[in-house]
Amino acid sequence: MIRLLCLVLCLAMLTPCVSALGETTKVAAYMLRLREKPSTDSKVLDAYPRGTQVIILKKGLDWTRVKVHGKTGYMQTSKLAYAKYKTKAEREIITSKKTAKPVTSGTTAYVIKGVRLNLRESASADSEIIDSFRGGTKVTVIKKGKYWSLVEVNGFQGYMANDYLTSEKE
Repeated sequence: MIRLLCLVLCLAMLTPCVSALGETTKVAAYMLRLREKPSTDSKVLDAYPRGTQVIILKKGLDWTRVKVHGKTGYMQTSKLAYAKYKTKAEREIITSKKTAKPVTSGTTAYVIKGVRLNLRESASADSEIIDSFRGGTKVTVIKKGKYWSLVEVNGFQGYMANDYLTSEKE
């Protein structure tokens, strides 16, 4: 009888640990890098688009250890769906992105408020930055792609991420 009671108590203590191992969340950023160690200087193992489901292994304030598509590593906590946005500025950016009207080719667009958006040489977050523009900056969309648009702004041509462009001036 005592052994059975001890077994039940041990199982009760382990239940929260078992349920935490199965917790999942999704990538909330455009493309989120899975890193070998919890540092932006660490080796990139892979990158995953918004909406990719990940298994949480250990939550952290800045970095979360995750497993995704058979690979284990670290992702920035603030870029995962379960993370809470702590600052007013971060909440404003999220709100702006949710209310932003989609842009189309051959139209005028604006950088959403609350951000500085990079103009890049190619449609990649890893490409060289040509310049950076504040929220409200007017741009001309030359060609809209799925995630990036070829734009012209202040005499420069390059690419901007669609998530940070809106068709309405804010």
